[in-house]
Amino acid sequence: MNMIGLVRNEWKKVFLPVLLTTVLLAIAMSVLSCTIYQNYTLHYDLEAWEVGTELFSLLYPLFVVVPLCWNLYYERKNNFLLYVMPRVKIKKYLTAKWIAYALGTLCIIVIPYILSAVFALYVKPPVVPFVENPFSHIFENAFIKAPLLYAVALSLWRGIVSLFVMTFGFVLALYCKNIFVILTGPFMYSILENFVLAILRLERLRLVVAFDPATVDPKVVSISSFLFGPIVLSIVIGLTAFLLSKKNAVVTI
Repeated sequence: MNMIGLVRNEWKKVFLPVLLTTVLLAIAMSVLSCTIYQNYTLHYDLEAWEVGTELFSLLYPLFVVVPLCWNLYYERKNNFLLYVMPRVKIKKYLTAKWIAYALGTLCIIVIPYILSAVFALYVKPPVVPFVENPFSHIFENAFIKAPLLYAVALSLWRGIVSLFVMTFGFVLALYCKNIFVILTGPFMYSILENFVLAILRLERLRLVVAFDPATVDPKVVSISSFLFGPIVLSIVIGLTAFLLSKKNAVVTI
């Protein structure tokens, strides 16, 4: 079977969880972006989007791991991978599965964030600017003059960051025997990394800042704020895969 056929088959396995997660997140984010902002003092409509999606920027590791990585775990658990190996090279099969998971990750993150931004900009009542307070924001010109473009670009970047988180869950699903560790491990990593870097006063380098730069003072955000978290996570993923592969085979139960 060619790669496209493999990806299509793997996509079918996770399509329903991805669809349900995407729809539920899109509804929740859109509703909150149109309502919760009323308790805040805002200058621009897109700030309502930031306020309404703030909680999801903390929980996103769960959203991109739980609906997807359970599938790989159970294929190991019921020995399905053993039956696949004689027909398809295991690396090719796992690559196709990762691609399907990556597509699911992008759907789960990008679509709800963009839709909720559209609701914040064009559906809810316009924000009445509070001119007495000074305003400062990362990429301020784009945020003010091209808010939809800003929201789309940031949503796509969030999708890319989420791919690293999903890949961590994917690696854990390849080798770990505890499904709780698999599904919550990336989230616990993000919490621990957040805590450690905050203690070291390196808040601008946290993974959550790469995902949502509005969580810190715009003056401290730099290119390293977007790259440091994903790079460190890539190293953690590589070390985890190396260490666990020495202990367990991919098809070990």
